[in-house]
Amino acid sequence: MILAFVCNPEINGLDSQEILEGFYCKIFISKCGPALWIACWSEGKEQEKAMEQAWEHLRTLENELKGKKFFGGESIGFVDIVANAIAFWFGVFEEVVGITLLDEEKFPTLCGWIEQFLSCDVVKECLPPRNELLMFFQARKEAISSSAFKSMVY
Repeated sequence: MILAFVCNPEINGLDSQEILEGFYCKIFISKCGPALWIACWSEGKEQEKAMEQAWEHLRTLENELKGKKFFGGESIGFVDIVANAIAFWFGVFEEVVGITLLDEEKFPTLCGWIEQFLSCDVVKECLPPRNELLMFFQARKEAISSSAFKSMVY
């Protein structure tokens, strides 16, 4: 379906770049984000399955970034903003739960993008302090681990 839109950019008045941006945002929002979330907050076989799914979606994003500084090219674009959860938030989750989803060996381009993205002044101004997020999510993890509400995490 996406190929039909890319090959016919006049559909809905969007150009092919806008259509591709929408495609990659949809991958992140509907596929990658949920898989990353479940991989961070589940256990056992469910976590293993979610990690495999997350890696598959991260590979798609990794391939899209090859040869580019940002998803938007030389400057931050819409996909970069949507994918900020990968750059900032999921690093916090990984630390809290003690897993590694994104490493330079598997995803060198994506890790390079994270470094570039987080070093931008405009991005730094918009993100909350990392240490406060760590404390917040560590407290949530402890509360969830010791409660009957564990299944509500995902």
